[in-house]
Amino acid sequence: MLKAELHTHINEDPKDKKFVKYSGKELVDEAVKKKFDVLAITCHNLVYHSLELKQYAQDLGLLLIFGIEKDVEEKHVLMYNITQEEAERINNFHDLELFRRQKPELVTIAAHPVYWGPSCLKNNIIKHLPLFDAWEHSFFHTRLINPNKRLLILAKKYNKPVVGNSDVHVIHDLGRTYSLIDSDKNEQAVFSAIKEGKVQYVTNSLNHREFFHIAWKAVASTIRHQIKKRLRKM
Repeated sequence: MLKAELHTHINEDPKDKKFVKYSGKELVDEAVKKKFDVLAITCHNLVYHSLELKQYAQDLGLLLIFGIEKDVEEKHVLMYNITQEEAERINNFHDLELFRRQKPELVTIAAHPVYWGPSCLKNNIIKHLPLFDAWEHSFFHTRLINPNKRLLILAKKYNKPVVGNSDVHVIHDLGRTYSLIDSDKNEQAVFSAIKEGKVQYVTNSLNHREFFHIAWKAVASTIRHQIKKRLRKM
């Protein structure tokens, strides 16, 4: 079983670089320290790519994957096996449906789908059920406050694989929630295993102080981006 984190951001993220303080190399080092086998960098609307960093990770025994957290009708979708040029062609669910037909090796995971923010997919995971290979169990929960419980009920009902991710923006969050994937250690094997449901999540609850601190930062970030969006339209 491979220990994997498939949803992280670094200080070159176009949206969150003001908040993310660590580099790709520092993230790789932290992943190796915490004994991860697989790590994906998924910046907002950017397929970050560095052959040098990939080789650095490989030399340390870590499989490094470059993906993207793409805005699709302003909802967050994790995508892998995709280039920047290809990602820019996907702006709505119809685009995503067409592209998945053209490129079946594309892997898509619904990011934090059952949460409250405007970027969360919510009922779109049911409305567009075939467009997602898996759904994400978020790290953002306490023992008492846990929207993921609803996700797990729906996943069982619709037979959808669930991966665990920590949506890493702060480096010490790496490892709060992660996936165990029954796969060989190469990209295509990992992706195939996810699609086949050969994955399980491991999660640890936040304490309430951590939960509300992260919630406040998320709200502040959402407000800031909404203001920027309105200013661009003026």
